[in-house]
Amino acid sequence: MSTSNDASPIYSRVSITQTQVIYFAALIAFWIFAYLSTFEQMVSTWFESTTFEHAILIAPITVWLIYRKRYAFGLARTKSGDAIFGFSGLVGAITLFVIGKLALVNAVQQFALMSMPLFFVWGIFGLVTMRHLLFPLLFLMVSVPFGEFMIPHLQEVTADLTVMLLTWANVPVYREGWYLQIPEGLFHVAEACSGIRFLFSTITIGLLIVHLEISSKLKQFIFMVCVVITPIIANGIRAFIMVYIGHVSNMRAAVGFDHLVYGWVFFFIVTALVLMFSRLFYDDKRLPQVGEKTVNLNINRKRLFACFLIVALGPVLMTTYHSQQQSVLTNANEQEQTVDEVVSYAGWAPVYSHFDKYNTRFSNSDGHSIIFHEITYLTEGEEKELITWSNKPYDPEHWSVAASIESVYNIDGRMVPYTFLQLKNGRGKSISTVYTWKIGDKYSSNPLKVKGLQVFSKLSLNDFGGVALYAASQGIESHERLIKALIKLEEQKSE
Repeated sequence: MSTSNDASPIYSRVSITQTQVIYFAALIAFWIFAYLSTFEQMVSTWFESTTFEHAILIAPITVWLIYRKRYAFGLARTKSGDAIFGFSGLVGAITLFVIGKLALVNAVQQFALMSMPLFFVWGIFGLVTMRHLLFPLLFLMVSVPFGEFMIPHLQEVTADLTVMLLTWANVPVYREGWYLQIPEGLFHVAEACSGIRFLFSTITIGLLIVHLEISSKLKQFIFMVCVVITPIIANGIRAFIMVYIGHVSNMRAAVGFDHLVYGWVFFFIVTALVLMFSRLFYDDKRLPQVGEKTVNLNINRKRLFACFLIVALGPVLMTTYHSQQQSVLTNANEQEQTVDEVVSYAGWAPVYSHFDKYNTRFSNSDGHSIIFHEITYLTEGEEKELITWSNKPYDPEHWSVAASIESVYNIDGRMVPYTFLQLKNGRGKSISTVYTWKIGDKYSSNPLKVKGLQVFSKLSLNDFGGVALYAASQGIESHERLIKALIKLEEQKSE
């Protein structure tokens, strides 16, 4: 039987009893309760970030999309292969969720979480039903607040387009980073000017149009390419218009509140044009016909119960992990912990927060002073991570990188990757520093590899945090000497 939206067969109506509705509603409620903290994190992001405000509507739209294809539940199959593949996928999603939770990567755990309903349907109702409901189930993932890493790139594109259009309009402009200077004043291409909110909203609308109105795969592809490109170009034009209005009005217009008003009016017009443009791609896409014949929906209770058990697997694993983590932290608190004052060396110190231990010491090599920093995280949490954007090898407000080298130090056949930085500040000072991270007995200077090592250590219940190691000197510029001194000190401490 064809599973296309435009399939010719006439499908039967589906009769669902109140008891069956309660069963499935209980599964959804249990799923939400079991992963409540992650749901709360997602929802708070929707309301706190204007970039993802549109995600609030995704769940209601998904329910409506499933309802209009409710005939698909009448195609439910009870083949054992469907249960095996569906529940295997569900176990995989939960495993990925746990990995994301242990690595403290929100996007991984949230995408894994929002993929679970797809495997609910596959495991309980079968592959045929899941294929008919594939778009609504995948559309649910659009609600994941992901993509803010694109903001700097979109700011760059917006600034490039604005400068290009100003040049064409013969408006003198000087650009420095995301600041645009024209004779009448200074404009800043801020994060809010990146257009990412408009881009995500337009893509969401485009996906719905593709699903509801366009059946040709080629048309779908061309339309979605247009949907992605259009808001990016439109945002560059909007930024140009704002600057140009400021130019011709001598900064009396397009600044302050009216800057926002003009921006919203422009976006409204562009969205309306996108909707009008989309009609060129419509090809009379319709839902399959549903006849008068009625079939009763049968939910396999064994499969439903299996779903409950597998969904509970994630919280059980995380509870076991947290109990072991708390035991490690309790034992560590009973031991003597040293948290030294963060000592600056020539005005430099690594920037870290929420650590459990911080040790600083000095050493001399051929008359040159070396400072060592050992920053230990016994455990990690949502607000406490070894690898995070706020933990840096230097304060970027006071230091800049003059040279950077990734290298490996060989100690008795054991390879220790590390990073060397030559730092300079505005007062003519220079400092050389090397750093690496240690997870268990393994070293790495690659943040992604460190996250992977942390996941394996946490899964084995051996190590729940990690250590950042730094060595710096003004007189020693050889990174080999610095890393040798750092590893020698660390190995002596470990003996």
